[in-house]
Amino acid sequence: MTTHGADQFLVLAEAGAVRITCFSGVTIPVLLRTEEYAAALAHQLGLAPAPELDRRTVVAKCDFFIHEYALRTRVGDDRLMEEQMLHLLFRADVIRVVPASAGGSAAFGLDYTMIQYLHDPPVVYLANFVLATDAETVQRAQLIFDRLHGLALHNEGSREMLMNYLAEYDRRD
Repeated sequence: MTTHGADQFLVLAEAGAVRITCFSGVTIPVLLRTEEYAAALAHQLGLAPAPELDRRTVVAKCDFFIHEYALRTRVGDDRLMEEQMLHLLFRADVIRVVPASAGGSAAFGLDYTMIQYLHDPPVVYLANFVLATDAETVQRAQLIFDRLHGLALHNEGSREMLMNYLAEYDRRD
């Protein structure tokens, strides 16, 4: 595992990937955040906003699993959350929501991103700061994604849930 230069390596790792699978449990995944959401989240955490990298081409390679808690966790105001829900609906091709009703079986602790290649072994990016290539971490991430496939709503059901949250945030405006 390495933590030094992981962000820079991540951009290179994503560029060569054939498939990227992401899970986010508490906040919207980095690749799907609006600038306003990212800035408000940084402010709420007492951090300086991170410089955003243009990684739009990477999103087309991604399957996203987002826990319902991330949709419920209010960052900024209702207008900002409404814009974020719209962004999720229109930005991601494959988005699957893990419903809160999945309970503790979906509480994996860390955000996981598995980056897969055509000819090289996969790489796992953990909680936005650790890049791992060891077999144990990769196997654990694969088990988590296998479990998420069984717990998450399908793409259509997930989009319906996103529309419900969009309507909820819109009503509060």
